[in-house]
Amino acid sequence: MYKLLALSSVVWAALLTSAVAQTQHHSNAEKARWLWVKDYITGIGVPTASVDIGPGDKCLGQTGLTDVNWTAHYTTNAAGRVLVRGLPQKLSCRVTVDGRPLYVLTYGFEIARAQNLPTWISLRNDYTTTIFVSSQARDDRTLPPDYWETNDPTKFRSYIRDPDTAQLIPGVGVTAVPSGVSTTTDANGLFTLEVAASYRKGKFPSMATQTLVFSKPSYKTFEYRQLVLRPGLVQIDVFLPKGTGTLVRTNGSIYPGDPYDDQFEAYPGEASEHLPSGRGEILSFEIRPFTYDGGWITCGKGAKAILKAHNLTKVGIGWTPTGTGVTESVGLDMLKISTSPEGDTWEVALSDIMSTRFAAGGVDNSGKTVRSMDLSNVYCE
Repeated sequence: MYKLLALSSVVWAALLTSAVAQTQHHSNAEKARWLWVKDYITGIGVPTASVDIGPGDKCLGQTGLTDVNWTAHYTTNAAGRVLVRGLPQKLSCRVTVDGRPLYVLTYGFEIARAQNLPTWISLRNDYTTTIFVSSQARDDRTLPPDYWETNDPTKFRSYIRDPDTAQLIPGVGVTAVPSGVSTTTDANGLFTLEVAASYRKGKFPSMATQTLVFSKPSYKTFEYRQLVLRPGLVQIDVFLPKGTGTLVRTNGSIYPGDPYDDQFEAYPGEASEHLPSGRGEILSFEIRPFTYDGGWITCGKGAKAILKAHNLTKVGIGWTPTGTGVTESVGLDMLKISTSPEGDTWEVALSDIMSTRFAAGGVDNSGKTVRSMDLSNVYCE
């Protein structure tokens, strides 16, 4: 039961990062803004959707609204968007396609610029209101019992936008490294890139990753590193500013999307593969032995957390317990067991852990803190 509850919380957390809180204020209600209708399951915009807007707060889960005074009516374009003005912060909405009602699962304003984060990871001068819909009242997707062993490929998907104009960018080349799989965004700035299951099977989740490289003339090159190869659809946000040089975003979670878990770098030319000499760097973090099923990493008998790194003087693991009533984070110190030019190895034995956040962190010679990828759901008896 605890596992199911924790997994449910992860799904809703991912949903909430896709459509942000409705409490955000807009300084100019008359400013033009994109209203975007997306299918929650596929992440694809819904074309020719009819959207009715009115006062109130009747949106979520509603299909047969008859007591709302509809004051605005819009039809989405081929990408599922329509440019609107005067959209209220609090609203009622109704979405139909060819007269068929769609269930609204969530909606909200997209934050134009998050504090203390690079401006190129989100829209700078515009807001987007996104309505996520489904053809069913509930999302009844189920995970296969052999989640990590299934032969289903990983499907990375995103619309690529210019962060200054919010326009969708066609013709962007997308390449996955090291698999070499590539594609190009379509006329609506949308891409879907499939990486075969063979690139992840038999590997620990945080070790089964790809880097996506986005490039187009007149735009900066963007590298999205350490994206975990999970079966099925992995939706990400991609913004590509005009200019030269390379931008790097290193994913910090098995479930990508939370910018506060990620690391960001900008280079005037090509990006460096490693940090400058002398700085602390975590090369890998895993649990052995393990099984991975339905988003949960389950420790095997005698399991250890194993970390490989450069230039760290102290390392520990920390996690947030779930299903235990404990609300404060707990942790363990790791012991360095070997040193080599390829990286130092740190270990610690694991037991009695049920977590929704699980990561390692260390301090380098200069006192800088370095953090590993968040492994999310971990269970050790």
